[in-house]
Amino acid sequence: MERNMHVQKKTTELTVRAHLESLMISYMKSYSVKAAIELGIADIIHSAGGPLTASQLAAKIPISSTVEVPCLDRLMHLLVHTGVFAEELKLSGEEEHEVSYGLTPMSRLLVRDDPYCMSPLAMLSLHPMAVSAWDNLAAWFRSGEGHPTVFEAKHGEPFWKEVSLDPAMNKVFNDAMSSTSKQFISRMVEGCSEVFEGMSSLVDVGGGNGTVAGLIADAFPHIKCMVLDQPHVVAASSPPPNVVAIGGDMFESIPPADAVFLKRILHDWDEEECLKILRRCKEAIPKPGGKVIVADIVRKKWDDQVFNEVQLMLDLHMMVLHNGKERNEEEWKKLFMDAGFSSYKIVTTMGVHSLIELCP
Repeated sequence: MERNMHVQKKTTELTVRAHLESLMISYMKSYSVKAAIELGIADIIHSAGGPLTASQLAAKIPISSTVEVPCLDRLMHLLVHTGVFAEELKLSGEEEHEVSYGLTPMSRLLVRDDPYCMSPLAMLSLHPMAVSAWDNLAAWFRSGEGHPTVFEAKHGEPFWKEVSLDPAMNKVFNDAMSSTSKQFISRMVEGCSEVFEGMSSLVDVGGGNGTVAGLIADAFPHIKCMVLDQPHVVAASSPPPNVVAIGGDMFESIPPADAVFLKRILHDWDEEECLKILRRCKEAIPKPGGKVIVADIVRKKWDDQVFNEVQLMLDLHMMVLHNGKERNEEEWKKLFMDAGFSSYKIVTTMGVHSLIELCP
């Protein structure tokens, strides 16, 4: 009995150590996905119309002559293990099996032609400017260095200032925001069309290149859609022809409209800044009849642990980059009431994101 207990204890200890080690090197999964995106592996398999071997992939990438095909196989083995790609075994000779790699629902979201492609979001999340801030997390906790965010302590300027000074990073950011918006807005338009009833104008605050406003204008041609963003963003973008782009500052004023749309904006800011934005929104809409539409996370406990993990990681991400946070319903309610709104309603939940209507 004593020996069995000792073996069980040792097995438990080894499992704990393995789990901790897995956490320590989890970044390898992220960078393997990034490499797959940069090599265009999902696009190559999609264009081929079916699974390909590592040799076939290598010929189409093509990989450097100094890199052996087995190295590509090793990359694909990890990506298969994490569910990004699928593995198929085919008999290629007597008792020999050839491994081919195919797409899964996950890797289909890395195909550039997919309308809901998530590759731009991956390239933003793993951009050196963003990732390097995380390396400074412990130092920021110790000293803060007089900076409100980990990012600013690392780079010397707030995230938004750095993005405005770097045209390439500005494009990466706007491409990511555009890609994440498409699926959310499509589902919102299909499942919550009543949100847009009775309005003739809408302004998308912080709407980047106008992707969201364009999708809404396509679905509801009677609504005049505008996008408000910083002047450098508007100058670098080409909004759809049915969208009016306006350069400005949401903290100062918002163009008047029947509805103001805030998609994943408020989570970037602390309570004081959120109140400023919400008060400008309230000033922009008619009373009665106007509304503010907020698309953001309403943090809660989910049965699905993946959703819980995403919430927690995004909350920390907001702290590192923006001095923002992911809020629960009580925190949202306090913000809305403090900003002077009379009522709010959570219209629907799509994944970890929710759609909230505010009435003045």
